[in-house]
Amino acid sequence: MGGGLRGAVEEAVEEFNRHHGAEASARVVEWLEEGFRVEFTGSFCLACGFYDYFDDLALMVRERGYEVEVAGVEEFEGGALVEYRLAGEGVSRARPQRLVLIFDWQRGER
Repeated sequence: MGGGLRGAVEEAVEEFNRHHGAEASARVVEWLEEGFRVEFTGSFCLACGFYDYFDDLALMVRERGYEVEVAGVEEFEGGALVEYRLAGEGVSRARPQRLVLIFDWQRGER
């Protein structure tokens, strides 16, 4: 694997899109001095958890030798812009706001 962080991220994004392409796609929109920003779009699997997609990409980058963390998330209709930073001091993990829906479904009497 060549290309340093950039090559690792590009490979990870390709893998992510192969695995999640039916429900979500990712593309790098900006390279930063100590990280990068990725735009996620799609219908997303509601049972999976929206923020799990962001963690999946971070894991795929880690598997290529670079420890990255989600540093920020800007949600928009149909997706999110996620900032990743190289892990280290001063990097705080973005905390997702989670909404839990509980359905009370009962069958009718027969």
